[in-house]
Amino acid sequence: MTTGAGSSRDDVTVSLVLLALAGGVAVGFARGGGLAGIFQLPLHRHRLLLTALGLYVLGVLGGWAWEPLLSILAALAWLTTALYAWVNRRVSGAAMVAAGLAANGLVLLLNGAVPVSHSAASDAGADPAAVIETAGHERSGPDTLLPWLGKTVPVAFPPHPEVVSPGDVAVAAGLSVMVCLGMVHTVRRAVLSPADRTSDAEPASTAAERDTMSADPELRRSVVF
Repeated sequence: MTTGAGSSRDDVTVSLVLLALAGGVAVGFARGGGLAGIFQLPLHRHRLLLTALGLYVLGVLGGWAWEPLLSILAALAWLTTALYAWVNRRVSGAAMVAAGLAANGLVLLLNGAVPVSHSAASDAGADPAAVIETAGHERSGPDTLLPWLGKTVPVAFPPHPEVVSPGDVAVAAGLSVMVCLGMVHTVRRAVLSPADRTSDAEPASTAAERDTMSADPELRRSVVF
């Protein structure tokens, strides 16, 4: 088992997320959205992100004294970040991000490294030995816990084919949805005209008037005549 960098994410995973974000931005613009919406997403409990960062830094420092500590605290950092995404699950896409981060953190915590499917690496056109020897990875085998949450998804990503985990895919997809819908919904709220707001409120006031008239026969007759 290789633990060196514990939970260090590959460049291909970062590229996958960046491509997903770029796709979300492109679709957001195509639907009339604006970048300002990304910064207006109703996210809260930001201290959880600071906690996750603190866990990872502590793992890096403590890993010099006891190497497995990095993998343990890095996994807890991913799970804490997943909790942050979950408490913000009302934002479209956040629940998917939470599920992906939780899957990545769980498989790392249970195995002490990220299991890699040898066959998936071969299917992607990557060198399985090079992937497995990357710090924080190990070859998936009979003793691996939840191997299907490891790196089992081949990505023929030129110029560097790789394998990613289902959690990586979920995180990328969720972030893309958050960006796209955040851009579009914020713009639509901003351009909502007063007439639109009035028309939205009309059904409630009309219903109230009907209730008043039904309770007052004299008023109902005066309206009829």
